[in-house]
Amino acid sequence: MFKRIILGCLAISFFAVSCSDDDDNNTPVVEAGTISGGPFEFDVDGEPDFVTGITLDSSTSVGTNRTWVITDEAGNILGRPGTLEMVEGVNFDDAGAGTCFIWYARFEDDSNITTAETVDEITGTFDLSNSIEVVRNQVVNAGAISGGPFSFDVDGEVDNVSGITLDATNAFGSNSTWVITDDAGNILGRPGTLEMVEGVDFDEAGVGVCFIWYARFEDDSNITTAATVDEITGTFDLSNSIEVVRNQVTNAGKISGGPFSFDVDGMEDNVSGITLDATNAFGTNSTWVITDEAGNILGRPGTLEMVENVDFDDAGVGVCFIWYARFEDDSNITMAATVDAITGTYDLSNSIRVDRNAVVR
Repeated sequence: MFKRIILGCLAISFFAVSCSDDDDNNTPVVEAGTISGGPFEFDVDGEPDFVTGITLDSSTSVGTNRTWVITDEAGNILGRPGTLEMVEGVNFDDAGAGTCFIWYARFEDDSNITTAETVDEITGTFDLSNSIEVVRNQVVNAGAISGGPFSFDVDGEVDNVSGITLDATNAFGSNSTWVITDDAGNILGRPGTLEMVEGVDFDEAGVGVCFIWYARFEDDSNITTAATVDEITGTFDLSNSIEVVRNQVTNAGKISGGPFSFDVDGMEDNVSGITLDATNAFGTNSTWVITDEAGNILGRPGTLEMVENVDFDDAGVGVCFIWYARFEDDSNITMAATVDAITGTYDLSNSIRVDRNAVVR
């Protein structure tokens, strides 16, 4: 009987020691719980991409510390947002093309999860939840251009754009070009580089509105041959556009010929060979104007033929200037006594000089 009592005491003692040892070596149980939401798929196109609707079932979560973890598909840790709100504030477009995974973690102080560079390097007491996949697709993207808008007068003078910049941070595509269209979407030109765009003389396009675009595209696109923007097919992307307005203004064009020099000798002196380049001339009405060197208007021949019939010998000694003019109905050019007195909408061309020399007898 005593022997049984002793054995029983030993058994109780052993059990007590065993339990005590188990308590001393007990590793805390860490459980991250379960997350749901997604998967998510975004296009890397320069537009912000945020995840939403992620939920955490923390009913079984255990652990002193917590964080969210974002990794790439190789397990490299890209970020550790502290809260779900911070996760939903991450712009996944900034990460470029690829695949991310979102995890939730619980851990104890002995874990290096806040400093480890990869999931495989995490040590200590921790647990990661299931993951949510975020796919970031690379699509053809033209990026963004800035500069302008531009406004020019169609007046025969060269008009070039300048100061245009391209933000190609998110631009992607095997091929690139610049595209110039009218306001109906008709493609007027495809300058290959920005330098070529800045070399385009928009004055030559005449009156109207142009738009400048930057494009990225793949080999399956017909953007290099399409006649209009609507006809472009295949894989391509157009940037935002920059407007170029080409205003029609009253313009007299250019005249050439002379200068002329005559002797005032009683013999008729007529000019000849004067030509008018009216390529960029614009205005409802037209006339020729002859002035002296002080700007006094001596005559207004209606046509070039009438100019060539003027006898400059009759004007006596002095200097004349021949001009061509375009004007609108609000101008007083047909009545003004001097050039300085002309008002309203009008334009004078360059002038041709006519010298009338005194003859020494």
